[in-house]
Amino acid sequence: MTYTRFSLQDAIAVITFDRDDKLNAFNTAMTAEVNDHINAALANRARVIVLRANPGVRVWCAGRDLSELRPGADPGDDPMLKLFEKITELPAPVINMVEGAVYGGGLMLTLVSDIVIASTTATVAMTANKLGIPLPTETYAYWLRVMGIHKVKELLFTAGNISAHDAHIAGIFNHVVEPDDLETYTLNVIARRILDCSAEGIANAKHQLNLLARRYILTEAERRAIEDHRRALLDGEDFRTRLERLLAQVKRGD
Repeated sequence: MTYTRFSLQDAIAVITFDRDDKLNAFNTAMTAEVNDHINAALANRARVIVLRANPGVRVWCAGRDLSELRPGADPGDDPMLKLFEKITELPAPVINMVEGAVYGGGLMLTLVSDIVIASTTATVAMTANKLGIPLPTETYAYWLRVMGIHKVKELLFTAGNISAHDAHIAGIFNHVVEPDDLETYTLNVIARRILDCSAEGIANAKHQLNLLARRYILTEAERRAIEDHRRALLDGEDFRTRLERLLAQVKRGD
């Protein structure tokens, strides 16, 4: 069974999420497929990598497949987070072509990608605190660079949806277009403009910008205190209870 598709034309690689029955939630196998497709794109000298879902989907990406989560496991070791690190380090730009809802790790994917083109149907939500998952400090620091502290807090504290318009204002989306224009604008406008520029220049600019965006300063004592607190949350009763309840719902198909 495969969960994605890959195509390459005119130095533009397209990776399509094809796990609609599970809301395009990334399990370990799907994450590995996307990794392999990225490697294939680079091996074939793709200049642009586009991540998309099937046309007309209700959910673009629901993030991590919750059925694989285990109590006490550190999300910092998750393969999906490793994929995010890879995307930030790629020399080629990664464009997200988004329609439908984006949850949790799906939102994290848009934030680590380079350009996000969204349909007016898109919505975003960060649902980590439905479970009480303490994300790595590096993740929070990067979000602050993209959105600013007030919008980050709203998303994390409420787990509520925001519209494509609000996500555009917050800096999550670069452009919002009508659904019928999404593919054309992404592939024939933005991707083509990238192809007209220097690949080496883009790779250099991406490297520098991502280094600057990830930079933050904490003392060693602050880092240790944060890590100790994260560990306590992961081992705590609240997280275990919420995760067990959610896994029971997944098993029942709620």
